[in-house]
Amino acid sequence: MFKKILNACGLSEVGRINLLQEKAQCALEEYCKAQYPTQLNRFGKLLLRLPSLRSISSSVIEQLFFVRLVGKTPIETLIRDMLLSGNNLIWPYMQLG
Repeated sequence: MFKKILNACGLSEVGRINLLQEKAQCALEEYCKAQYPTQLNRFGKLLLRLPSLRSISSSVIEQLFFVRLVGKTPIETLIRDMLLSGNNLIWPYMQLG
């Protein structure tokens, strides 16, 4: 289902991305089963909402989830620094206290 989308993006490791996507979906399904055992349709409903979530801009996602943690630091800068830092867990963006 997603192969056409992945190929259109020019990604070179489509198989690996598909595998990671499948693992993420399995983890989400297990989480739903463990945390919401009485809501049998929860996982399916979450999957059906994914296309509409893709239309949300990255700046809105930043505001919702990261602004309290990293302040006004652009998410692109944060991700770049995460990748470059290796195992170093000290981040200049973290607000202590």
